[in-house]
Amino acid sequence: MAARGGARWTFVILLVLLGTFLGVYLQRFDVTAPFFRDVVRSGFDLRDVDLVFMQFGLSFHLRLNLGSLLGGLVSLWILR
Repeated sequence: MAARGGARWTFVILLVLLGTFLGVYLQRFDVTAPFFRDVVRSGFDLRDVDLVFMQFGLSFHLRLNLGSLLGGLVSLWILR
C-alpha cells in the first residue's frame, strides 16, 4: 500500500514538472505570455565557490506558473 502512495506522489510531481515546462515554453509567444508568466520565481546562484583545493558552482531556481497549477490539477483529476 505504501508503494502505491509513493507512485501517486511521483505521478503528481512529474505532471507538475511537465506543466511547468509547458508553461515556460508558452511564455515565448506573445499571445500566451500574459497567461503563463511566472507566479513564483526564486532561487540562488553561486557561480564560483573556491575552497582552495576545489572550485565549483551551484545554481538552483524554482519557477511556478499557470502550467504548474494545471499540471497538478490534471494529475489529481487523473488519480481520482
